Parts: sequence; C-alpha cells; structure tokens
Amino acid sequence: MKPIRILYLIDDLWSSRGGSEQHLLWLLKNIPDSEFDKHFVIFSTLWHREPEILEHQPLVLGERYGASCWSWLRRIFVLARLIRERNINIIQAFSPMGEIAAVIAVRLSFCGQVIGNRRDCGYDRRFKYRVINRLSRFFRTKYIANSEAARQAAFRNDRTPLESITVIRNPVAADRIQKGLLNPLKREELPIPEKARQGKIIGMVASVRPIKDYTSLLHAAKIILEKIPDAWFLCVGEPLEDHQKELQHLADELSISERIIWYGGIDNPLTIIPNFDVAVLSSHSESFSNSVLEYAVAERPIVVSDVGGLGEIVENNQTGFVVPPQNPQALADKILYFLENPELAKSFGKKAKELVFEKYDEKKILDQYLGYYRGLGRN
Repeated sequence: MKPIRILYLIDDLWSSRGGSEQHLLWLLKNIPDSEFDKHFVIFSTLWHREPEILEHQPLVLGERYGASCWSWLRRIFVLARLIRERNINIIQAFSPMGEIAAVIAVRLSFCGQVIGNRRDCGYDRRFKYRVINRLSRFFRTKYIANSEAARQAAFRNDRTPLESITVIRNPVAADRIQKGLLNPLKREELPIPEKARQGKIIGMVASVRPIKDYTSLLHAAKIILEKIPDAWFLCVGEPLEDHQKELQHLADELSISERIIWYGGIDNPLTIIPNFDVAVLSSHSESFSNSVLEYAVAERPIVVSDVGGLGEIVENNQTGFVVPPQNPQALADKILYFLENPELAKSFGKKAKELVFEKYDEKKILDQYLGYYRGLGRN
C-alpha cells in the first residue's frame, strides 16, 4: 500500500516554544514513516535555527524565493508545483497565512486536501484573519480543533460548519516529560533569590503578553501577600518587552515588585514546574494549554481561569479550581486555599495527573491523528 503523503505547512516559524509550534514538531516526530511520507514547508521565514526545528529539515520558501509580499504569488506557484509533483494527499496548515496559501495552491495543483487548525477561541480577530477564516471554509477545507471550545468558537465567529471540524486535543508528550521530569532543577538550584527558595512559590508558565492576563495575577499577588508574607510569584515565559515593562510598573504601584520574578522563557518548563506550590494560568482567552497539561503531569495543584478549553483539562473541585476570568479576588482565594491546605493540594495534584494521562496520553492522541489522516488520505 502506498504511503499517505502529508505536507505540514506554517507561514513563519519563530521558535519551538509556542503551543502550535510544539504540536507541529510533535506530529513530524511521531507520525510513523512506515505509513506516511512527511514533508515540512515554511512558507515565509524561519527566524531561529533551533536544533529541534532543523532536525525535521524544513523547506523554507522565503529563503529561496524571497519573503516579501511581492514574492507571495511566486511562492504560491512553487507550493502548488511541489504539491502536484509529490502528489501530496494532505496539506495541514498551522497558521492563518499558511492556510490561505494552502487553499490557493491546492486549487492550482488540482491535488490534495487542506486541513486548517482552529487552536484559539477567537481572541485574535484582526480583519485579515477573519477574511482568511471565512474564505477557507468555501473550499472543502477540513479543520482540527484542539478543544471543543475552539470548535464552537470557529462556528460562532466564522460560521465554520461544525461537521467540518474534528476535535483532537494536545497530547501529554512523552519526550518532554522524560527530558523535563527526569532532570528537574531542585529548589536550591533555581536561579532565584535565596528567600524565594525557602518561601511559597506560585508559578505561571505563559508568554508575557496581554491575553495571559498577568495583570490579574499581580492583583491577586497583592491579596495573597497580605496573608502569606513569604509567597513568591514565578512568571515563566517569553516576554513581550513593552507589556512586561507595564506589568513591572504595576507591580511597583502595588508595592509587590520584589516578590515577582520574571524568569523568562525556557525550552522545557517541566524542569522547574515541580517547584511550584501552586500552578496558575490566568488567561482571559485560551483554547487549550500545554502548560496546564504539564502542571498536571508534575502533580501540581492548579488554579485556572474559566475560559476556552481550560475546563476540559481541569475538573473544578476535583483536580483543581476553575475561577472566573479577570477576577483577582477569586484567583487569590483559591491559591490561598491550596497554600493553607497542603494535603488537599497534594491530593488534587495526584488526581490531575491521573486525569490527563487517562484523557491525553500520547498514544491515544496519536491514534486519533492516524485514524483521521487515514480517513482523508485513502479517499
């Protein structure tokens, strides 16, 4: 039997740390070569040549044919020729611009089926993305959403037919677990102040940008510190510099800046997550979160905002707490509850780990992808 030929397409690739990027690289690594012939194309620019990306040998069209808007049509024709010559069965796009490029190229090549990704709940509603999302649904495009919340958002915001959207959630990636939890940093090894190592650490793994709502976390921190003076707040994520400066100014106004640690981004947060006394995600929009999966894997007590698919990962009052978004008091109350009840916090962490492995085990998610690809590729 001939292999199913899949082309994975993304417009720009900045690093391997983002959720979509992690998922793309996970598919490239785990979809078996015995049954699938995989191709990896970056339509515009590869910004950082990390070993994990280069391991999969991407074809970067922007490097060969220019990455400006003037070269866009040329790259479209090159992509269409590649799809036709390699007789690609499936083109899975991981970015809005990649999706529209795939749709046009498939029409030009008379070959292949496009899969778009629906991995957000509509927080980025820029005009060009709304146009792309609405255009692509007219060309028999199929979609994979990483949560039921993202599936419903695609229907609500763009009228994408629900029957064209299949939910396949993110996996608990075994390789990241092995690399992270087998070599975790001990508290005394963390590059943070000595007093912080001895105190209570409330951690959040999320890029420092407005959608993650560190603002609510800082206001919650003010409330928590009034009751637990040895609390520290470890913020782990790539910074959007201007926004982080605004947050640092807010921390100064709240007189809590010395208790906020801006740790920056790291390749594998699982090396430090086990040091969190409570793990938090305060986003005001989120489809599905790899960070929350990793909190659970590390058996941390979890507090998340009630947005998007976070409630699909955390069972409220069973494996963690789900609180109203942009509500610092509610966020603080549940963090305090865990800090004041360490045995309960420990039991919640164990239940969280059991749940995510039951639902999102890597093999289960991989089997869902294989079945989905086979259904499309053999048609």
